[in-house]
Formats: sequence, structure tokens, C-alpha cells
Amino acid sequence: MENYTNLLIVLLLFFLVFGLAEFLYKRKLPVYVTRKVVHMGGGVVATLLPFFVKLETVIILGVGFFLLLLFSKRKKLLNSIHATEDYSTGALLFAPSLMITALIFWPKNILIFQGATLILGLADGIAGIVGAKYGRKRYKITGSKTIEGSVCFFFVTVFVICGILYINGGLTFDKSLVVLGSSLILTIVEALFGNGWDNLFIPIISGTILYLIL
Repeated sequence: MENYTNLLIVLLLFFLVFGLAEFLYKRKLPVYVTRKVVHMGGGVVATLLPFFVKLETVIILGVGFFLLLLFSKRKKLLNSIHATEDYSTGALLFAPSLMITALIFWPKNILIFQGATLILGLADGIAGIVGAKYGRKRYKITGSKTIEGSVCFFFVTVFVICGILYINGGLTFDKSLVVLGSSLILTIVEALFGNGWDNLFIPIISGTILYLIL
């Protein structure tokens, strides 16, 4: 039986992330910042889920937050997320993609799920802010990206993968090329899919790569 106190803690953490983003939006922070606050905060909270709830509950939460975001978009709520149209698709894909990632990788190794959520939350989130604020060299494949943002994504991904390998007891010097190669692949994936669709592919491909190298 699920521990309802843990479930309430998880819900509180998620709603705190949404609340912070809405507060910052009303304080006139740019939407590219507030949406990434949700992106990063949601990714970090998702990483903590195995400490609080079971896989079955994660699936229910994923469906619930997808419906919440769909409703908020149609009713023009949560403008800290939906005010930028290209990210609305990504916001709707965020919960289902993590739900699919959990279904595939949680039973195999919880660390894989956690690593995938951190790469989506932190690497993609930080890269988005860096690219929007400091990006000067833009390129477009399926959506607008910046070289600066992609470089940032690469290095944060390297950091996350190294951390997961270290926790798993497999961070050795001879795996450095594996880490760099894996991070490069994920950077290419992030570059290929724009307009929020990277939210679907990054965690699933991250999970696949982590499954292969752990």
C-alpha cells in the first residue's frame, strides 16, 4: 500500500515548482526562464520519486499531470509554461515521456530512470536558459537552437552521466570515451528535435544509453 504521506510530499514538491514559476512570471521574469524553472524543477522532483513512491504511482502521476497541463493550456492557465507556443508541446510531452521512461527502465535499474530525468531536467533546462540569454550562433534543424546552448547541454550531460556511473560504482578512466561519446549522441538528439519534441526523445534515448553503459 502506498504511503500517503510520501505521495503528499511529492505532490507538494511538484506544485511548489509550478507555484514558483507562476510567481516569477508575475514578477515579469521572461517566459524562457519561468518555463525552464518548471523544466528543471520537475526533472529534479522526478529524480526523487523512487525515494517516495512506487512505479505504479508514478504512472498515475504522469497521467494526472498530463491532463492538468492539457487543461491549463486550453483554459489559458499556467502562463509561465504555456505563454510560449513552441514550449507548449514540450510541456505536454514532459510527463508522458518520463512515464514511458519509468515503465521501461525503472524495473531494470532505478539509476537509469534517475539519470534520464536529470539529463532531461538539468541538461536540457540549463542549455535552454544559456542558449536564450547568451546564444549568438543559431542553427535550425526542426527548431531554433544555439551552439552555446548545445555546448552547455553536452557538458551538463557529461556531469550527469559521470555522477550516475560513480554512484553505480563504474566510473573509471577507461570509460571516459564512453561518457564523451554518449554525451555527444544525446547532444545531437537534442539538436535534432526542436519545438518541444526533444522532451520526448531525450529521456528515452538517455535511458537506453545508460542501460548499455552501466
